[in-house]
Amino acid sequence: MIERARQIIARVEVAEKAYILVLCLVYLMHNIWLARTILWFVLVPVLLLSLTPYRSLLPIVKTNVFVMSAAFLALILATSALAGETPVGVIANNARYSVAVLAFLVITAHLVSKHPDFLRLLILFVAPAAALSAVTDIVQFSGLSLHKILTTRLEGIRGLTIYYNPNVIGMMFAIPCVGAVAVMISKKLVYWQFALLLLCSLILFAAVVLTGSRGSLTATLAGVGVSVLLSANWRISVAAAAVLATMFGLLAATPLFGALLQRDSLRLTLWPIYLHMAALKPWLGYGLAFDTQIVLPDGIVVMNAHNIVLCALVRGGVLSAAALLAIMIFAFVGGWRAWRRHDEIVPLGVFSVCLVASSVDYEIVPTDLGYLWILFWLPVAVCLGACLRAPTHAPPMESAVGAPGSSDHGRDHVVSQS
Repeated sequence: MIERARQIIARVEVAEKAYILVLCLVYLMHNIWLARTILWFVLVPVLLLSLTPYRSLLPIVKTNVFVMSAAFLALILATSALAGETPVGVIANNARYSVAVLAFLVITAHLVSKHPDFLRLLILFVAPAAALSAVTDIVQFSGLSLHKILTTRLEGIRGLTIYYNPNVIGMMFAIPCVGAVAVMISKKLVYWQFALLLLCSLILFAAVVLTGSRGSLTATLAGVGVSVLLSANWRISVAAAAVLATMFGLLAATPLFGALLQRDSLRLTLWPIYLHMAALKPWLGYGLAFDTQIVLPDGIVVMNAHNIVLCALVRGGVLSAAALLAIMIFAFVGGWRAWRRHDEIVPLGVFSVCLVASSVDYEIVPTDLGYLWILFWLPVAVCLGACLRAPTHAPPMESAVGAPGSSDHGRDHVVSQS
């Protein structure tokens, strides 16, 4: 009976579809509870039932990325406990979140490494879901007022989106935008898929600009740039980059973009303050319960250090910051190996968004499924899984738009990689 269930799960690809559904729901729902419910009560049981043997996950668990992720989360918890100012309840909750993060890393890496086509399918569903969310948010936020669209930073709408902060939703749109561009210029697609991803990337790129988040915009441009540089299909890459550059030029003419450039950056002011704070407790840090909010000399309130490594240094001391930095280094190496071995550019593309965005904002602490997973743990897991993928010996793809025989035999035209 169990073996029969495993065969059905494998044939229908229940785990893959449940995973894609979870990420789509993060964008489409106004509450995170449904995505978390499906993740923990559908996807995890399905994987536990279908995985055989469980030791097949050992290659993932033994990687440097996973080991350093576990070390970082353990150090954050340990230093918080040793600092003596973090309640037991807070430590217990964060321990549960740490297990959840590690489980997500294993699940994502397993699916990416097991199925060479998983990233293409993931982006083909998540990018349209994110684009639909962006369009709905823009329409509801602006009331279709062109003046408000071009002069006011886009924010989330309560009761419509999960997150409201412009920087957060900008980053949430940046990840699928770059993923769509990377898939579009590197994967074999039928024409409607190529057109769909092109439309989604334009919508998401426009939404990133409309949030007025410089970190998200810079991260998006960096991710697209990395994807174009790594792609073997220069004709499609240059065409995609040209379309986005045109869109960027049009948006740059709006008053919102001018205001974006004129805003002062506070990083050079707040980073020395947090460095001094970290220097006072370099080994244990201040713990997870510590309120890192400060007030700058000009009266502006800042929630954290706006750099994930510096935030880790403040929260958990030198060792925690070193472990987080090691995760980023090993994940980058994994993405690089995936590109060299499989010509896979999606991992490095989305990880570039993570690196740039997290260098100027955000704080990585143990959480349940949420925006920090999309920003950091998802790109890290994708790099890990793509690096572990077994070599394939498929014939090389054709280097033209429209693979030979696609029209002659009544099949859809294809946009393929060089």
